Amino acid sequence: MMGSRAAFRSIPQPPERLSKKICFILNNLTERNLKNQTHELMSQLPLHFNRWLAEFIISRVATESNLVDMYTEFVLLATNRQNNFRPLILDLLTREIDFLLRPGQLNPNKGRSLKNFGAFLGRLTLAKGIKLGVDLKSLIYVAYKNRPESLDYIVPFICELLKNIKHSGSLRQLDPWVREILEVAKELHNITDKLPIQFEVELLFSFLERDMSEITAAFYLRRIR
Repeated sequence: MMGSRAAFRSIPQPPERLSKKICFILNNLTERNLKNQTHELMSQLPLHFNRWLAEFIISRVATESNLVDMYTEFVLLATNRQNNFRPLILDLLTREIDFLLRPGQLNPNKGRSLKNFGAFLGRLTLAKGIKLGVDLKSLIYVAYKNRPESLDYIVPFICELLKNIKHSGSLRQLDPWVREILEVAKELHNITDKLPIQFEVELLFSFLERDMSEITAAFYLRRIR
């Protein structure tokens, strides 16, 4: 799944015996054994194989949405042992997202991966009160103007990302950064004729327990086409 498969093959990979053991541990994580198994894995895996591990996790999240919460907790626990692990995951994850957002990349399968990545990225950032350095409003604007068909995949990605605001203890829904994105989401909801996009936006507002009527729609999309 990784956008740079050649790069994945060229990074240091653990010996087959160790990689099989690591994969076995990751494939059998549960809430009950997560802490101990993470400790065991990170104590056995040499530091120079961290990128291999990070890319393996991202490739699993890409295809299995049910693993997002488990792997989020794994990353946070692993980072307690190796401080650079979470930044490494975030760097590789944002690179993969950027790759998928390139013209011509998105299709239904990759769209599902992008949606999963939105949830995963949100768990590691917004849910922890960390704002993103990504202009989500511009992402919608550019797609609406130049590649409107890509909104079928970009909107679910953004909505899954923003749902994590609900889990944040510090990043509130009234934050100007959050409110501006919700205003754009409402404008898109009002002017699109695509029911799946409308549904995604409605689910977002419902999940955040926000009344859409209380949000003033932005007035930008209607001026750029």
